[in-house]
Amino acid sequence: MDLQASVVTIVSFLILALSQAQNLQPFHGEYGPFNETYYDKFQVERPATINNNALQITPDSINGDFILANRSGRVLLNKSFILWEDDGAGGVRVASFNSSFVINIFRVNNSKPGEGLAFLIAPDLALPENSDGQYLGLTNSTTDRNPENGIVAIELDTVKQEFDPDDNHMGLNIHSVISLKTVSLDDLGIEIAPVGGRNHTVWVHYDGNSKKMEVYMAEEGKAKPATPALAAELNLKDVVREKSYFGFAASTGIDFQLNCVLRWNLTVEMLSDDSVGGVDNKKLMKISVGIGVALFSLLLIGVGTWLYYLHKKKAASDPNLLGALKSLPGTPREFPFNDLKKATNNFDERHKLGQGGFGVVYKAIGLLINLLMKLNQGKHDKKLSTVEIHVLIAGSRSFSCQRPKTQAIFQIISGLVPPPHVPPFRPSFVWPSAVGNVDVDASSADTIPITSGWTPQYISRDSLGTGENTGSSVSPF
Repeated sequence: MDLQASVVTIVSFLILALSQAQNLQPFHGEYGPFNETYYDKFQVERPATINNNALQITPDSINGDFILANRSGRVLLNKSFILWEDDGAGGVRVASFNSSFVINIFRVNNSKPGEGLAFLIAPDLALPENSDGQYLGLTNSTTDRNPENGIVAIELDTVKQEFDPDDNHMGLNIHSVISLKTVSLDDLGIEIAPVGGRNHTVWVHYDGNSKKMEVYMAEEGKAKPATPALAAELNLKDVVREKSYFGFAASTGIDFQLNCVLRWNLTVEMLSDDSVGGVDNKKLMKISVGIGVALFSLLLIGVGTWLYYLHKKKAASDPNLLGALKSLPGTPREFPFNDLKKATNNFDERHKLGQGGFGVVYKAIGLLINLLMKLNQGKHDKKLSTVEIHVLIAGSRSFSCQRPKTQAIFQIISGLVPPPHVPPFRPSFVWPSAVGNVDVDASSADTIPITSGWTPQYISRDSLGTGENTGSSVSPF
């Protein structure tokens, strides 16, 4: 797989993993007309019931066994939703949701209505005790205004309390029946519980990004108004539990009404949800991101290694760099195979000097002379190059006693003494006699060899110019 394909594969995996981890498909439910099968989907807190194709949040007059006055009830979807969570980067994600429902607030025998119905977000499915009358099934005299309530509600109230604008209003309630914001519906030409009854559609929209809630209301069959009846800024994270429920609450007082929900649609953005045996998406996100980061790290390492290889390959093939390296002292030289074959007489065993850990060593005098002349840029003639090669070969002898000393090298390079004779096969170096006296300066060695015949003889510097020979014998180079 090439680099481009690897990048595409990893990026695709990350996108898929994050998409699944975040579960971009929102929850959507459409409910109604209602029948007894909905008892499996809803938590119905009596005296609420499901009958007559509706959710009866407070008792229905059809059933004569129920008392209608001073009652309260709740009907909630028995599925919880994660409405906010940490985003893993020091912030908080808040879920958006949309809900619409059709209601009928009916006056029994055209009597005075009371009290009201509310769309509700609650931390649990329980109905508070003594939540009838003005408390709308939301709170009671003990718990009202308690921040621990964790509730948000949109009330449709038909009784004026001392804290209400009138007896036909909509309000936004947080932890309390005293609304944070209210609006009279008289100005919109809407009556919640008209004589003879009428269905109304309510739309509740909440944007988790902008933290704004908008509520619209119109008679059933009419289009949603362009302008919300109520709008307010609200951060759900500050008021509701991380895991909460959606549904309805209602109550009656001395005066009573039938609080019916005929149809209900609910759409909720899914952040995480492990309430119904599914995979915890927060854990899935962490696992997916971890795998993605690991794969991306491996990709970076692979790309880095590949780029380093290309860089080294380019550097190795750079002719300028190769030329600079070859000019360094001690750098091994490369020779064409044909030149080596010719210089060693087809690797003749008689030219073999020895063998070590790096292979066999052959004598190739002619090739080395040509190389030395090239390195010296033609400044040395062939004769001088031969002298230098002989000295180099002599200096590579295995035993130190067989190598020429500095004084001898000085004599040979200066031309005072001829170079040693190198036999064609397995050479043993012998050094000819010097001719005449040797004139050296003070930087020369303490002794200068003056050879006579085949046995090297040495004289001290003090005897130079006198022709006196000490006659002392030393080992050969």
